[in-house]
Amino acid sequence: MANPIKELIESTINSLDGMFTSESILGETVTAPDGTMIIPMSRVSFGVGGGGCEFKETNTAGNNLFGGGVGAGATVKPEGFLVITKMGSVRFVSTNDGSNIAEKLVDYAPELIERITDLFKKKEITEE
Repeated sequence: MANPIKELIESTINSLDGMFTSESILGETVTAPDGTMIIPMSRVSFGVGGGGCEFKETNTAGNNLFGGGVGAGATVKPEGFLVITKMGSVRFVSTNDGSNIAEKLVDYAPELIERITDLFKKKEITEE
């Protein structure tokens, strides 16, 4: 005899398979012109719950009636950025201390901002 609760939960868990990948945690790497790599990092969490009951009454096939349900939920929360410089220094810039993400990037990578600005200036000069 099949266990309907087990089947419901297994079906729900199988549906979650492939929903989260390594890219859900480590985002796409952005490489600056100076070789600095910035990797967004997130926290992924999820939960599954379910329940049901079998009634004494039977259906026309003679099987006991069953009522049940399963639910699942998930969250993806940005945690910060991993900053790896060309010289090999690595630091984690958290986004969870109440400060603005843009402020963090400016604080930790001013040379990156300058180089990007220089690139735009060079592009304007070559287009003229």
